[in-house]
Amino acid sequence: MELRELSAKELTTIGIGSSYPVYFPENLEELRSLLKNEDVIVIGGGSNTVLPERLEKKLFSLEKFKKLSLEGDRLTVGAGVRLRELLAFQIRKGFSLFEFLAGIPKATVGGLVAQNAGAFGREVKERLIEVKFLSKETLQLEVLRDFSGFGYRQSPFPEIGVIVEVTFKVSPSQRVKEEVKKFVKLRLKKQPPFYLRTAGSTFKNPPGSSAGRLLDLAGLKGFRVGGVRFSELHANFVVNEGGSFGEFVLLVETGRKKVRELFGVDLELEVKLLP
Repeated sequence: MELRELSAKELTTIGIGSSYPVYFPENLEELRSLLKNEDVIVIGGGSNTVLPERLEKKLFSLEKFKKLSLEGDRLTVGAGVRLRELLAFQIRKGFSLFEFLAGIPKATVGGLVAQNAGAFGREVKERLIEVKFLSKETLQLEVLRDFSGFGYRQSPFPEIGVIVEVTFKVSPSQRVKEEVKKFVKLRLKKQPPFYLRTAGSTFKNPPGSSAGRLLDLAGLKGFRVGGVRFSELHANFVVNEGGSFGEFVLLVETGRKKVRELFGVDLELEVKLLP
């Protein structure tokens, strides 16, 4: 099993943190051994993750779990497949699935499913057929077909186990490339440009409202703590300009406190802060 030392800039899109040892299991047996013998936590593409300077647990990546198999209207995908790889496969094979997620940098299929990622009124759960995962309790491969535990930006993972493979229902389409371009343009109109270091949406949208709108009304667009700030374009995005984990946490807590005081709304984090 490969073990590499990687920086936060390599592991996450926001780039906050230091350097960490990361395991790269190549198969189910290596993954099972890792979960059995080490205190570890999975990291996907890091597009919604913020790392502290020091981690209590070790990291592992499933980037070598790269299966891509299309049979009829069923697509089976390894957890380590990147969204950009999947979208390229969709374009080549002519089927619709995750065009609405186009533009999320570095995202992996495992991470998208674990978060039940969504955009433009749609979410990953809608296309799920089954999720194969290695149970943390039994260390056996199990299959989930009941998705009632999935909700807005949440799922039972990684609490119940590590996703290794997912099967989705797809539909034929010859307009995938055009749809991908459309959603990327829509994303760029509303969100900070891709070259800035962010972790995507910081807070979940509260029922019937928008986290970005509340932060904006609270006067927090462009508000800064040290090397991190709320974006002037969309206040629900934190931009890293050389900041620390502590500064990120302070910025986030300042935003939550002000929105709570002004509007009585307690914003819930969408980004993941690893322990």
